[in-house]
Parts: sequence; C-alpha cells; structure tokens
Amino acid sequence: MSEPRETGNGRILCVTVALVGLALPARLPAANPETIAVQVTFVAPIAISEANALQFGSLDQNLANLESVTVAPDSTVTDSADRVEGGPQAAASLTVTATPGQAITIHIDAIVSGAGYALTDFRCNYAAGTDTDCDGAGYLGTSVASGTLLVGATLTGDGTAVAGAADGSFDITVTYQ
Repeated sequence: MSEPRETGNGRILCVTVALVGLALPARLPAANPETIAVQVTFVAPIAISEANALQFGSLDQNLANLESVTVAPDSTVTDSADRVEGGPQAAASLTVTATPGQAITIHIDAIVSGAGYALTDFRCNYAAGTDTDCDGAGYLGTSVASGTLLVGATLTGDGTAVAGAADGSFDITVTYQ
C-alpha cells in the first residue's frame, strides 16, 4: 500500500495496491444439484409383410386425361367413367408386426406410376381403424402386436395409356414416433 501524495496541481492521489490471494477450490460445490431421469423404451423392430398387392384390374386403354378409378382400403371401387373392364380390384393388404401400444406413423412415398396414369390420394386403414390419408404427412396411430394394414389409392389417367401391363409401385414405411 502506498501513502497519499500531493501532485503538482494540489490534488491528492491515492494509490492503493493490495494483493489479495484468491485461492479457488479445485471443485466448487453445487448449490442445488438436480437429478435428471433417463427414459428408454425398448421396442421390437417393426416388420411389414405384403399379403396382397394393390389391384386395379383391367382398365380400358381409352382412360382419358383426368378420368380416375379409386380402390378404397375396404376394396370398394369407384369408377365414374366406367373404365374397369374386369380382373380383380382390391386394396393392398399387409401385416404389420410391432410392439403394441406405441405411437406409430405409416407413410406412403416413393410412388412410381406406370405409363398412362398417376397414383394419388393414398388411404390407409390400420388394425380395423378408420380410413385415413397416409401419403403427405402420413397416418398417425397406435401399434398392435400384429395388425392388418389395408391401402387404397386413386389411379388417374393422363390420356396416353396403351394396351399392356403398366405396373407401378410405392413404398410403405412404418416407424415408431
């Protein structure tokens, strides 16, 4: 510490120097520890197996632009232009095996339409529930140990169909939320 001294203009300047030894402890104690829980749920991997493909049957090759045929999840067919000529019409049927009671999402994507049409407006019915959109954001539901998933869609013509097979495809993804 230094003594006050007078400066040339009459003011007193005090310079104080103090060294304070700060010895921080190696570990500071926590003032309020909080225990955080860890949550884990183990689930069985989801398994999907196809029992039946989505079937539109035999359609008239004169299916015009924007004419459509819809197969609902209950296999009901809507054909306002009268273009179904025969063959089976049925919703896709799959078996989904999962840990029961879990929130799941069922999503249709990677849609590949065949020549002459586009596949749109996919609807799903899982475990005898209600028909719900399953493309776009997907179908939200609760898993069962082994449930049937039925998938329907709308086939809309583009006016370019020719005689012959024009099969398409789509992916179904089922995930836990």
